[in-house]
Amino acid sequence: MKEFVLHGNYYEMGRQYGQHCRRNTKLFTKVVQVMVALAERPGAEIFTPQYRYLPLVLPHFFKNRRRYRVEAHKYVDNLNTYYPEGLEMLKGMADGARVDLGDLLFLNAAAEASLRCTALAATGNETATGEPILAMNADEAKGVERFEVVLDFQPDSGYRYQVCAMAGVLYYNFGMNEKGLVLMSTFLFLPNQSAEVSRVPMLLYFSILNRCATVDEAKELLESLPRCDVATVVYVGDAEKFLRMEQGPMGREIEIVEDGLRSNANFPMTQTLTPYSKIDEMDEASTLFARNRMGRLEQLSSTYRGAFDTEAMQAILSDHGDADDGTHMRSMCMHPKHTGGKQTCASIIALPRQRTFRLYGPNPCLNEVKEYGLYATNTG
Repeated sequence: MKEFVLHGNYYEMGRQYGQHCRRNTKLFTKVVQVMVALAERPGAEIFTPQYRYLPLVLPHFFKNRRRYRVEAHKYVDNLNTYYPEGLEMLKGMADGARVDLGDLLFLNAAAEASLRCTALAATGNETATGEPILAMNADEAKGVERFEVVLDFQPDSGYRYQVCAMAGVLYYNFGMNEKGLVLMSTFLFLPNQSAEVSRVPMLLYFSILNRCATVDEAKELLESLPRCDVATVVYVGDAEKFLRMEQGPMGREIEIVEDGLRSNANFPMTQTLTPYSKIDEMDEASTLFARNRMGRLEQLSSTYRGAFDTEAMQAILSDHGDADDGTHMRSMCMHPKHTGGKQTCASIIALPRQRTFRLYGPNPCLNEVKEYGLYATNTG
């Protein structure tokens, strides 16, 4: 993955981001607009496109783009109220990448529903050392891995943080700030999802890394934000504990875990949201793979109870399933040849107490890993 260091005020960091990723940002905005148009066809799911409809969609590309730009500006009020730094970065990104701000807003709205991933966190008696450890696979459509980048934000004010993101997208798969605070997030299969842009964006939650130093601070911030229109699960970890929030249009549940293990594979696990699960309504491929991952997570987690460390987490993230139970090559580590075009594009294993994280890309089973550390404190 390409790596970029961004520094200055928030507009300037956004402008640098746009300049560095200009070509891929322009391309990704167009790709996402086409995928959303395909998802608007009857019976389709966003980011599970039915390409046979391309001849029906492409002639309307410019008409759809104008409509998406209008819809995307519904984003602005909430961003200006709750995350003005993010709005400034988006304006800078639009200028740096030479794309319309409406296109960039739409990209950051529509791509929220692409994060079909596996996330797990453990702490206390569940880990080998007692310290928190968090891990996640980011699974996307085949080809999306080309857009993955590592960004090192060094703002004039607020905390420095490093993230893995898709070019042109301001929210990210996962990241860590200089205080060791980790954030991971993924989409949940719940009703009332739409291909239309969200009025309340998931992007609001990603203000955590440049604003918060602890899980307690993150909880306070999350409780102050409105629920976004796309159902999501958010994990936040610090040196002592981790937080898990599941939220959607129908409710929100936040818990702080000081001793325990939690995991998700695109389906809610809390009492608040589990009754709304769409596990029997999703397209066959999404449901099958999510069911497989849920089962494998439970099975593999029982193997490492009380001994979770980076090696255990990598073994889980790299798991390909078992030929005897029908999960072979349909488990956590996804390869497009076996998963209908879905691929694990990047993986993280984070140790908040040590302020370090390992980043694997694309598939964790390939052992292409780089370790990152954040130690310098920005007191500005």
